[in-house]
Amino acid sequence: MSEATIMIVEDEAVTAMALKRSLTNMGYSVCGVFPTGEQAVQKAAELKPDLILMDIKLAGKMTGINAAAEIRATSTIPVIYLTAFSDDRVVNAAKVTGPFGYILKPVREQELKTTIEMALYRHAMEMNLREHQETIQVLLNATPDMHFLIDTEKSIQMANQAIAKRAGKTVKELVGSNVYDLVSSGCLSPRMAGHAIKPGQSRGETFVEHFSEHWYDVGIYPIANPNGEITKYAIHIHDITRIKVMEDRLRQNEEFFKSIIDDVADVIVILNDDGTLRQQSPSLNRYLGYSEDTIPGNKIWHYVYDESLPEAQKLLTDIGTNPLGVLPFALTFRSADGRPVYIRGILSDHSDDPDYLFEGLVMTGWVKKELK
Repeated sequence: MSEATIMIVEDEAVTAMALKRSLTNMGYSVCGVFPTGEQAVQKAAELKPDLILMDIKLAGKMTGINAAAEIRATSTIPVIYLTAFSDDRVVNAAKVTGPFGYILKPVREQELKTTIEMALYRHAMEMNLREHQETIQVLLNATPDMHFLIDTEKSIQMANQAIAKRAGKTVKELVGSNVYDLVSSGCLSPRMAGHAIKPGQSRGETFVEHFSEHWYDVGIYPIANPNGEITKYAIHIHDITRIKVMEDRLRQNEEFFKSIIDDVADVIVILNDDGTLRQQSPSLNRYLGYSEDTIPGNKIWHYVYDESLPEAQKLLTDIGTNPLGVLPFALTFRSADGRPVYIRGILSDHSDDPDYLFEGLVMTGWVKKELK
C-alpha cells in the first residue's frame, strides 16, 4: 500500500501541507495538491492517482461532493472525504458518490493511515471482483447458449447476449424484468423460465424441452448465499435441435437399412474396419443357410472359407489405406452345411461419409449358385 500515489484536494493551505507531510512520512507519494473541485476533476483525469483525499467544502463553485461525482462518472479512483461538518445532511449527500472513507477534521494521523489502507484494500478487492465478473460475462457471451440468473421472485438478475438477442432486447433492458415476460412474448416455455421451481428448492434439475419447433437441453441450478439460503437460480439453455434431427435421421436410416436387408436379393453387410459385423445381415445368413442359433460368429472371417481368408484380410487392409475408396472382391463363403458359396461384389468405405445412408465398410455382393 505504501507505493500508492495520492492526490490532495484542499483549499486550506496549512491543512493541505500538513496532510502532504503526513502522507510522505507514511510512505505514500503525493502527486499534487489542488484547492478547487474544477482542478480536481481535471487533474484526476491527467494524473490518475491511486486515491484522492477530497475536502467537501472547497474554494470555487464546485463542492468536493460535486467533484467526486464527476470523477466517479469517468474513473474508478477511490475518494476519501475530509470535512469539518458531521451533520446527517452532509453525510447523506456524500454517500451518493460512493466514498471509500469519511474523516473529520482535525485529521488524526493514525485515523488517516488506517482509512487510506482500508480504502486501497477495498478498492483492490472491488477491482478484482469487477474483473472476475467481466470475465464471466465475456465467457457467457462467447457461447450461443442462453444463460441467465433469476431470483426467487423470478426477476432476471443477469443475462447473456444470446438470451437478450432472442428476446429482441439489450442485456440492460432484460436485467430487472420478470422472466415470465419472456414466456408471454414466446421466447421461452414456462418450464424453461423456471415455472416448476418450488420455493427454496435446493436441488438442480436438467431436462429436454420441445418448444417452438426446436429441442432444448435445459439446466436449472440453485445458488445459495453465505447463510445457505437459496436466493437465485442459474438457467442454462442449449439448442439441441440439430442433434435431435440427426438422431431421427439415423433411426430412419436404420429402419430403412433393415427393410433393405430383409427385402433385397443381393448380400449387404456393414462392417467395422476390424471385420466385425456392425449390423446383423439376414441376406447373408439366408444365402448361407444360417439361423440365429447357428451363426458362426460376429466377424466376417467366421463366414469365409479358409482358402479365401488371406484375400479377405487383405481386402480390409487395402480399404483401410484408401479412405472413402471402393474395391472389388470375389470371396468363397462357407454355408451352414459346409458348402462353398461364391460371392463377388464391391467393398466401399463410408466410415466418414455423412451423406451416405450407412456408416462403416459396406460390402455389397452378388451370389452365384455354383462355385466357378
